[in-house]
Amino acid sequence: MFKRAKFYLIIFAIVLVNFLTLDFLLIDVEKTALIVAIGVDKVEEGYEVTAQIAVPEATNQSTKSNESVIYAKGKTLYDAVSEIGNRTGWYPKLSFCNLIILGNSIFEENVMGVVDFFVRSYKVEDSAILCASEGPAKELLMSVSPLDNISSFALTKIFVRDHNNASAILTTTIKDFSILYYSPAKSGFMPMVKMVKTEDKGDNTSSTSSLTSNSGASGDKSKNTPVVYDAETCLLFNNGYMVGKIFGDECLFYSMFEKDANDAYFTLPVTDDDGASGMALISIKKANSTLCLKKDGGEFALHGNLKLRLKISDTDFPESMKEIATIGKLNDKTLKQAEAYVQNTLEETFIKSKNLGCDLFETTDMLYRKFNKDFDREKGEFFKNLKCLFTVSCQNYI
Repeated sequence: MFKRAKFYLIIFAIVLVNFLTLDFLLIDVEKTALIVAIGVDKVEEGYEVTAQIAVPEATNQSTKSNESVIYAKGKTLYDAVSEIGNRTGWYPKLSFCNLIILGNSIFEENVMGVVDFFVRSYKVEDSAILCASEGPAKELLMSVSPLDNISSFALTKIFVRDHNNASAILTTTIKDFSILYYSPAKSGFMPMVKMVKTEDKGDNTSSTSSLTSNSGASGDKSKNTPVVYDAETCLLFNNGYMVGKIFGDECLFYSMFEKDANDAYFTLPVTDDDGASGMALISIKKANSTLCLKKDGGEFALHGNLKLRLKISDTDFPESMKEIATIGKLNDKTLKQAEAYVQNTLEETFIKSKNLGCDLFETTDMLYRKFNKDFDREKGEFFKNLKCLFTVSCQNYI
């Protein structure tokens, strides 16, 4: 009994000493830079890192989050990130960073030189979203959006919203991009973000602040034109190098082999039973897909099967009484048009990625898993000679 009491007394003493002297080795939050997004650009001196830091501001009436944008340069990414701490007196803490933006200058070389830094860093979660910027990453993080006080939060909402659903916005993370790079396919993709100017009636000046590092001024964000973000363009990669792009519906139909559909949309020219014609917005309510690699007579082919349940959501021409009575229903002719359009788009996407050398559908990985004994012999000319056979069937949702 005495030994047990002595043991508990020693434990209590250790906890008390840590609490009173070391704060349990925790970093003082008031001296910590909680970085929520990082932008990386290539410059002559090496790299320029732009960090967006969430700054909580609490009052008696409400709590809101503002942000500061700071940047620093270094010969390596580690130097640039460390410089943020050296010039601000803050510890650059990256465990809250959920968005990494690569500027357009990064794609002149192998992007894994940058991505590997975040893969190796124990400070960054491998679930952080990875995206590209049409221009410098610094400009994207310095932008003002009416959708959120913090621009990276507004941008992240786009990727999180469609992360699990088929969409023209393809989302990738540090982990996903690295797995594809080191896989037999040696390919990958990354969404590219464009800024679209808009009008904002709100007061941006009251919800933004900027912090200047010794490397230069970060600029006056209150003078920036408010923007929203377009991420329906996707960059394709081969061996870490950017080789091309896919757009809109190409991204949408490709993603249906990776995710479930939930109110995804595309436009299609239609003609109703009374002869009226125009454009219709087609809603994909449900999608079932299979994708497999088959070998027939010594030749390999990628077989894709896609079944869609569709509904007309809107048209740009007046609908007849007959159409109104069966609102949302596609006639047989429109269903055939939809099947042909989706199938052609998938085939064109496959051929485009193949010509660019990007194994977007991960067929080389399929060869490695399913035909492992033939892999070493076939891998040389496999992707170059690979054919595709997509079958698409469409039905009315109602």
